[in-house]
Amino acid sequence: MGIDLAIFDMDGTIFTSNTNWSEVRIKLDIKPEETILENIFKNNEFNSKKLILLEEIEWKNTLSAIPVEGVSDFINVLKARKIKVALVTNNNLKNTRYLLKKFKLSFDLIITREMKMWKPDPAPVIYSIDHFNVDKDNVISFGDSKLDISAYKSAGISDIYIKHNGLKKSLNNEENINFFVNFLGMAEKILYKI
Repeated sequence: MGIDLAIFDMDGTIFTSNTNWSEVRIKLDIKPEETILENIFKNNEFNSKKLILLEEIEWKNTLSAIPVEGVSDFINVLKARKIKVALVTNNNLKNTRYLLKKFKLSFDLIITREMKMWKPDPAPVIYSIDHFNVDKDNVISFGDSKLDISAYKSAGISDIYIKHNGLKKSLNNEENINFFVNFLGMAEKILYKI
């Protein structure tokens, strides 16, 4: 068994995020049981006022974002070993392209919210697995939120790495979750699986 595909979240995982999403939820009047995108895009319609405000917040975050330490080298190690890399983000294509171009990062597949597959739904993760025709047991995943964990677990991925950002305490030692601080040394930790 090896690794054929690595799936990454974007904001807070491969790029820093300075947005307090709890405050954003309050500002957008999002109910606790809904995600931001579920609230904005209801019944194939959308709340344009909320979407404009969300995009302003995301753009501000995008302009201040920088790559998480070691991520570029880590992705290059994966690619050198012929492992496909996918980016699955709830952010929009404009912000995603801007950051990837600015910091010269490339992925074999990029899924943004325009594809209407949003985490925590496993659809974008399953799409990535199907796109590359790989076994889910040969997939590793990286994220920083409960949305990421839910999407990865629901898609059947058991090798989940979550950026340590305070989330660890609230997960109560949930199984199959590996925590990391940055990508320095990550290649060494997973080399035995490649």
